[in-house]
Amino acid sequence: MSLKKIFYIFCIFFLAFSADAFADISIDLTLDRSSVVLTDTIVMKVTVTGKQKSSFPEIEGLASFNVVKGGTASRVEFVNGSMNSEVEYIFYLTPLKPGKFVVGPAQVRIKNKVYSSNSVKLTVSKARNNQAGNESSPLFLEARISKNNLYLNQNALYTLRLFMREQVSNISLEMPEVEGLVFESLAEPQKYSTSINEKRYEVIELKYILMPKKPGIYSIPAAGMRMTVYKRNRRDGFFEDPFFNMRKGKPAYLSSNEIQLDVKNLPKQNRPNNFSGLVGRFDVKANLDPVEVKANESATLTIIVQGRGNVRQIPDLKLSDIKGLKIYQDKPRLNINKNESAISGEKIMKWAIVPEKSGEYIIPSMALAFFDPEKGLYRELKTESFSLKSNPGADAGSSDLISISGDNHAGQVKTKNNNKQEITRIGKDIFPVHTSVDPVKGLRQQEFFNKIFILLLPAPPFIFLALLAGRKLFKNNNKNILNIRSRNAGKNFLKKVQGRDLSPEEIHAAVLNYLNTRFLLKGGLLTPNEVYDLLINRGASPETASMLKNSIAQIESVIFTGEKSNSLAQIQDELTGILKSVDQEVK
Repeated sequence: MSLKKIFYIFCIFFLAFSADAFADISIDLTLDRSSVVLTDTIVMKVTVTGKQKSSFPEIEGLASFNVVKGGTASRVEFVNGSMNSEVEYIFYLTPLKPGKFVVGPAQVRIKNKVYSSNSVKLTVSKARNNQAGNESSPLFLEARISKNNLYLNQNALYTLRLFMREQVSNISLEMPEVEGLVFESLAEPQKYSTSINEKRYEVIELKYILMPKKPGIYSIPAAGMRMTVYKRNRRDGFFEDPFFNMRKGKPAYLSSNEIQLDVKNLPKQNRPNNFSGLVGRFDVKANLDPVEVKANESATLTIIVQGRGNVRQIPDLKLSDIKGLKIYQDKPRLNINKNESAISGEKIMKWAIVPEKSGEYIIPSMALAFFDPEKGLYRELKTESFSLKSNPGADAGSSDLISISGDNHAGQVKTKNNNKQEITRIGKDIFPVHTSVDPVKGLRQQEFFNKIFILLLPAPPFIFLALLAGRKLFKNNNKNILNIRSRNAGKNFLKKVQGRDLSPEEIHAAVLNYLNTRFLLKGGLLTPNEVYDLLINRGASPETASMLKNSIAQIESVIFTGEKSNSLAQIQDELTGILKSVDQEVK
């Protein structure tokens, strides 16, 4: 039998055995935001996992939205012999009125069976008020804070929005730095569109949690963004895309508005003695399991503190010594969760409690104190006290071996004695047990697949070597091309600038193109200080690096201020000599 026939037979068997090997079917509905204004556009995705073919989703709760169908995306992967297929349907929603809505569930039909997804809540508020001086600008940066009056350690939401009616690239962010204030990023930037004064803007939104560490009145300075802006030209048509229009890129810098913030100290009146600085809204849960054991066996006390606020400062609660009990505390575990508007979390604390002799013991309650900034007062939560009953068991004087897990199995105690304990299932075998009514047939099938496996076994090394050789060849060829471009960067710069009357933007772009090509950079904007550091690190003299830094700073000053300068021709000539020095000094 030829190798080709064997391969075909193997493919047929593989498809036959994997036909029912799909993962479980599930439907998931998501929105890119849970809170929008009336003019925003929301991206909704319906993901069908487990089957390639299904009916088009039918979605409830869309009567108050204008719905535009987007595209679909699908993928198939094999995990542990199981084929997992996923199809993603994309929709764009524009709200027709303000209010609170429930979107979903989405339903699809697969083989005459209907599957439903989850539902998602969405809040739509009225359109935002326009900021004076910004509504007519094609580009502007806006900063907002959820509250301007805070208590010490109280969290606030700091939001930056970049509004765009121009095409931009190479965006870099400069966050404000204020002593006493801490910014923590919440999530990946969100992109959506909105309308202001009947003009459509694309929006990039970034969210941070702001936490004050010192009381006082703050003036949060403006955040800044550097970018390259591409002016639209109707005559360009298809070629208005930045990929075909790189020469028209112009560096730009945007700054947001400043924000005033008043941070008050926490009140001293009625402050509990056990207050540790925790600010927010929290809850405490406690559990003792079991409540009745034998002497020298263990029970586990679990306390969970969860809530929103400065969750990283949740204190470790202390369980005092109790006569007649051995107490072993596990390492507390803190879980942090970030959503689009806040940071929440929970702290899990566990103790293994072992009675030394029979009797009844009282596990006292424990207290947690925190400050509630919404109500402006301190609160103290107490766990309930528990009664632990110990029955006569092993000899209290025997030397039992007790071991405490320091990780996930907190409070698990092993006692070295001859007492029988209840058998508990701790897991399930991940491999299924297969049976066969015809063992001979099963052996023949196994022998057949073993032969195919042996024939295919040498194939992966040869495929790997071929791919490795191709990758190396492509890498070397690409590297040679880049090296040639790097050596010719100076000549190309001279061709662009020598004997020509260029604008400051064109001179700036030519210098950046030289630096990116000469030093094999990935592209993008470089500040004068970054240019200086780059040249010093590559071996240029401090004099040459300083001259190029100053020349770029002068060009950017002309670009950003819009002032005309009579020294552009002189700067252009100086750059020619400076870059020649760079080529001589940097090998």
